[in-house]
Amino acid sequence: MPPILSTTNLGKTYRSNNQSVDAVSEVSINVGSGEFVALVGPSGSGKTTLLAMLATLLESSNGTIAVDGYAFDQMNAKQRARFRREKIGFTFQDNNLVPYLTAIENVELMLRLNSKYNASTSTRAKDLLVRLGLQDQLNSLPSQISKGQQQRIAIARSLIHDPRVVLADEPTASLDTQRAQQVVQIFADLIHEENRAGIMVTHDLRMC
Repeated sequence: MPPILSTTNLGKTYRSNNQSVDAVSEVSINVGSGEFVALVGPSGSGKTTLLAMLATLLESSNGTIAVDGYAFDQMNAKQRARFRREKIGFTFQDNNLVPYLTAIENVELMLRLNSKYNASTSTRAKDLLVRLGLQDQLNSLPSQISKGQQQRIAIARSLIHDPRVVLADEPTASLDTQRAQQVVQIFADLIHEENRAGIMVTHDLRMC
């Protein structure tokens, strides 16, 4: 079975004052259905730059990226934006929840932005939160729950629109070890069960 996400000799070079710096150099990876891969490295090693390229937020200097065989370098800016909105899910170090929306409203927001909100997708939002152990916090505001619970809401939000690829940038950095490991395990289980491709960047070897 071909991989969902693949890169070949991917690189990003920044140039300034007649000097060049390779932030990412010759990265070739394949991530298949149900796989959750961790990219580990210290701060400044290019992890976030790589993730930004995989998310179509940053153009590469060389190499190729493809999701389900669709090559990013064959898309124009509008096509990339639509592809990102429909096929890629994100979870960030700072969960970026809307503070005045409840847990379920934060998850449903992605559906509303994509004009995909209906009774069926609303049920899926609730089901995801229940699967993540948040059945008692559906109507809670972010300020009323723990950081670990907030991050689980962010995970549900990243999965709600049925993406093929899910990208996580240091999703456990603000959590203690026990909560961090729980969040990573839940994330990995959902990606495997729903046949997605997942990549997490982290500097924390405990999460691998």
